[in-house]
Order: sequence, then C-alpha cells, then structure tokens
Amino acid sequence: MMIDQSQLPQPLSEVIEISQTSMVRIKLDDTGDTLSLTDSKIGGLGYLPEHAIYPYTNAGKPLSLLVQINFAQLADSVDISQLAYPLPTSGILQIYINATDELYGADYDNPAQSDTYQVRFWQDHSAPVNTQTLQDTLLAQQAQMADDDHYYAPFDIQREIALKFINETQSCSASCIEFGHYLKATDNNIETSEFFDYLESLNLEDEDSDTIHDVYNKLANTGGHQILGYPYFTQTDPRKYKEASEQPILLLQIDSDDASNISWGDCGVANFFITPLQLGNADFNQLIYNWDCY
Repeated sequence: MMIDQSQLPQPLSEVIEISQTSMVRIKLDDTGDTLSLTDSKIGGLGYLPEHAIYPYTNAGKPLSLLVQINFAQLADSVDISQLAYPLPTSGILQIYINATDELYGADYDNPAQSDTYQVRFWQDHSAPVNTQTLQDTLLAQQAQMADDDHYYAPFDIQREIALKFINETQSCSASCIEFGHYLKATDNNIETSEFFDYLESLNLEDEDSDTIHDVYNKLANTGGHQILGYPYFTQTDPRKYKEASEQPILLLQIDSDDASNISWGDCGVANFFITPLQLGNADFNQLIYNWDCY
C-alpha cells in the first residue's frame, strides 16, 4: 500500500510538515568485524584510559557498555551542520548500564546517573588503554552472566555491533510531548494535545484510527536508533511529568531490534535526554535515562 499525506486528516498532515527536523539515523552493522576500543558500537568493551576505573555497581558487579559514540566518526559520516542542535566533533561518549538487573539499571524516580547507570565522556582518547582492567572486566562479566541467568539482558553484552550514521529528516512522533504544540498550531479550535484523543474527536472507527496512526508514524519516520530528533515511546513521554527550567531534548534513542537481538522488555525502547545547554557544553553528566515497553 502506498503511503502519502492525503491519507491523514489535514491537521496531522500539517504537523508532518511544520515539525520536520534533521537528525542522525543509526544503522547497526552486525557483520562481526573486529572493532577497535574507540569505535562507535553497541556492546563489548570500550575505551578506558590508563589509571581510569571501570564502572561497577555498589554490589561489585561490572556494568555493561550499552553504547559508545565516537563523535569524530559521526562528524566524518554526516553533515552535523544540518542538525537542530550542535554535536561535539570529537570525544567519546559511553553509556553503561546494569544489563542483568530486571530494570536494566534504570531508576524511574531518579533517572540521572547512579551505581547501576553511568556515563563517561572522554574528550581526549589518546592516552594508553588500561588493558589489564578491561581483561579483568571481561572475566567478571562472564562470571556475572553465569550467576545471573535469571534475568535477560536487553542485548548481548559481549557482542560488538558497529554503528553507522546517516542524515535523515523526521517529524514529531505521536507519543512525544511536542506533538500537542504542533497539533494546536494547525488549528486553534483543537482542544486536545493527545494524538488518539484527537482521532476520537473525529468519531472514527477503531480500524480507521489504527490505520491513521500507522500512516502517521511511517511518514514521520519515527522509531529506530537515532541521535537527536523526536523520541517515541510505547507508553508515555516521561518529560510530561517533570518540571524543568529547560526542557530536555532527545540525545540518543536505542530501539528494540530483532535483527540484532536487542529487546527492551517486550519490544520497548530506551531514550537518553539532555538539555540544549548541556549538549552545547558537551556536559553529559546529567544525561537522563528512560526505557519503557508494551
């Protein structure tokens, strides 16, 4: 079936147009090639300079590298000048989580860094690698997985998947808090800010509402792995319940991915948020972690 904007109610078609922005799509290259410690990747081991300490939980369990982004590689792959917010052109960002915990290291009451979720940013990665610590960590992870087989990690923590970066455009997702702003901008008489509440106001059949939702998501290019752009959620945008002087934006989204055996609970998605000011200063210390599933 061909997908085009004429299948949408006019206000939704207008939201597709007025909310369009540039972002970076992340494609996973799971060819099994050996990656370096500084390459952009999901899983495996990342860069750790000499004298640096690998992140562990308070209970003495090693965290797992969810993702490592080498911003120099990203800048070499895409035109970052087209993006809505400036990204660093160098440095390595790492996100570590407790992958064998049933919440994957997330704390929904306190989504900033903790002993089960940590962020590292190495502006300079020219220092020698702490090889011994990484070797010890690999052994500790193997022992941890053997002991904690009651839980299933959202990804294979010892399998490295390369990241490839592509410029794409995207429109606001139906579950994003910005959606209501764009919807009301198309028509002052629209009272709701929620996607399905708006469809309900049109007195559509459930089947027609589901079709419109599917068409909208495809045209908006929502979901998948990405940097910047609009997040999507299987439940509710957590920013809806947070009061902040500056609204956090999406920095990174890692989706469930059958082809690469990534699954956040029941086909969920993980999001990491940052304020524009923090991003402009390459300050990732307050990166907010959230994931949800069906």
